[in-house]
Amino acid sequence: MAMKRTTVTYGLAASALAIAAAWAALAAALIPLFAAETVIVIAFPVLVLFLALRWRAPGGEEDIPFIGY
Repeated sequence: MAMKRTTVTYGLAASALAIAAAWAALAAALIPLFAAETVIVIAFPVLVLFLALRWRAPGGEEDIPFIGY
């Protein structure tokens, strides 16, 4: 099953927004440091994965490239 470009874009946007929201909430002292770190540590690999998938989405190839992650 091939991923649609819109699905990849939503995943990329969601992970980027999670990182930005965690950073902003930490800067505003709304959440403790460990909570922000947890969100960032979980969301960053997702961001990298979806960024690589979005980069390769218009290629039309079925193979997912090795991104070394």
